Formats: sequence, C-alpha cells, structure tokens
Amino acid sequence: MRFVFTAPRYHTNQHFSMKALLNAGHEVSFLALRRGRSEVYDALDPTVLGESWVTRVLKSESLSLPPMVRFLKELWRLKPDAVVVRNPLSPYGALSFLSARLLGKTVVFYSQTPAYRMLSPRRRIIRAIPAWIAGARWITPVLGDPDNHSLALGVLRYVPFAMEPQTSSEHRRWFRDGRLNILCVGKFMERKNHLLFLQAVSKLAQHHDVQATIVGECVGDDAEARLTELQRRTQDLDLNERVCFKTNLSYWEVHREYVRHDLFVLPSSDEPAAVSHLEAMSHSLPVICSDTNGTQCYIRPGENGYVFRSGDVDDLERCMERAVADRTTLMEMGARSYDLVISDHSPADYVNNLVAIAEGRG
Repeated sequence: MRFVFTAPRYHTNQHFSMKALLNAGHEVSFLALRRGRSEVYDALDPTVLGESWVTRVLKSESLSLPPMVRFLKELWRLKPDAVVVRNPLSPYGALSFLSARLLGKTVVFYSQTPAYRMLSPRRRIIRAIPAWIAGARWITPVLGDPDNHSLALGVLRYVPFAMEPQTSSEHRRWFRDGRLNILCVGKFMERKNHLLFLQAVSKLAQHHDVQATIVGECVGDDAEARLTELQRRTQDLDLNERVCFKTNLSYWEVHREYVRHDLFVLPSSDEPAAVSHLEAMSHSLPVICSDTNGTQCYIRPGENGYVFRSGDVDDLERCMERAVADRTTLMEMGARSYDLVISDHSPADYVNNLVAIAEGRG
C-alpha cells in the first residue's frame, strides 16, 4: 500500500513503525510542519512543509497549518491509498482528513488517547463526528483501562508502538564497576520530575552502591536554568560523585546509554505516550514509570518493572528498591522486558494491524 502520514513533526517514537512498513514493501511518505532536534531519519526523511502565514501571525503551535497550496499539491502528487492523520481534532489534522476525504482516500486517525476509558456523552459525540465524516478507523498506542471501561469509541483500535529488540540480557554487561547503574531520560523541564528522581536516588544510595545518569535535551534559557538548578540540588543532596548529566545526545547515543545501565526510571508526570521505557526494554532493562504515563501498559508490574504513584518520592524509592534488591532478579526482569518487546511490540504485527485497519478488516 501507499501510505501518507501527516503530523506536526516526525517523532522518534514512529521510527520503527516507518521502518517496518518500508521493509514490508509499502510506500511511505510523511508530511510534517517542522523538524524537531531529537528526530532520527535513518528509515524515513519527512517532507517538511513549513507553516502558513496565518500560523506565523498567530504564533501558536496549537493552531499550526501548512501552506495550503503546497500541502494539497503534495497530497495529490503522492496519490496515497491511505492517509494516517495525527490528532484529527487539530487544525492540521482536520485539514488532512478533509482533504483526503475529498480525494476519496482511506483515512486512519492516530492519537495518543487511551482506547479504554470513560468519555462523557458530549465528548464522545465530538470525537465521533470527524471519524464519521472521514469514514475513518482510529488507532492509538495507549491501551487505557480495559478491566474497568469499554472502548471510548467503537472505531478505536489499540496498536502499540513498534520496537525492534536491540540487546538481549545474555549479551549485555551488567553492573559496570560493580555498581547498580540507573538511567533517567527526559528533557530538562519541570514535568519530567528530575528532582524527584534525584531525591529517590539519594534515599536508595543509603543502602546500595548506585550510580545514576540523567540524559536530557537542554535547549533554551528555561532548560538551561532547570539544569543549573538540578546540578545545585545534586550538590545539596551530596550526590556529585553518584550522579552525572549528559545533554543533547543523538538518538543512537541515547541507545548506547541504555546498554551501559542496569535499570531505567522515567519519573515524569502526565506523559501521553512515552516511548523511552520501551526503548530501554529493547535493551533488556527493567523499567519504572509513573501511573500518569499513558504507556505504563507496556510494563508488567513485578515482571519487568514497576509503576509508581506520580509525584510520590517514597513510592518511587520503594519501586527502585524492589527492583535492585536482588541482582539476579533484576537481570531476570531485564530479560522479561526483552521478551515483551518481541511478543507485544513486533514491527511485523504493527504492519499487519495497520494494513488490516486501512483495508477495513481491523
């Protein structure tokens, strides 16, 4: 099939999905409005349309639109069989699905909202209208709570992020320098809760020989100020010998950090659909994230990691303590992470699911 994806930017969480589609023989194009600093283009280099004069005047990313004529020309030139539209309720999403509909193309919506959740009748109607207009199916990498809720919309389908297994447990070196090495990845902003992580490491270090690394994108005055404050707090907590910071690493440099560590912690709050803990799982790391992370569903608590109460440093420390208490168990949890990547996040399964949905079989 010939796919066109539309989204404000080409996020790294789509790298393995695009690669899988291309490896399976499908044609894939991506129409983005802008580039991000942390993107990887090994599989696919998106077409960057830029933003219309209206967007530049309004100076609002939430109202971003491409130059209209160029967008329509590209969509016409590419002649897709299916258009996969990110966030159909956004201006660019609405333009994408209406244009695809006028051209008689199949439309698949993509958002990072839970498939199984409670929706009020009003919200259900608001979300159902564009799907009805476009005759679209809707995919999301966020499962939600199927034990307590039904599908939020009948057209929604859960399709988890695709990930290739990277480093098996038996092929990685554990406990470098005899220490427990803990990794945290996230941009330097308040919501990423790096301070919470530092406080938990401080508690853990009272009973274990731990070394921690914080990797993050640091761009702009706010991020630099945040990093400076975290470095000051590291000193206050007497962690200078135990914590190091690494900034603005490339995508594959971050993957090399996964290989050098024994446990991955994502302390951030309100993550719609994080992918970093799945990347860590592909390198056989046990993983910990908060209960406000949409993709917490990728973790099997007690098997390959834990989920802690968001913002609760004591609960985070308890989860980290449980993970590192026994090194043999820690390695077994890492092996389970790797197995889950193979069983639950197969790139081939992603392709089969997306094609079936686009063809009306899913």
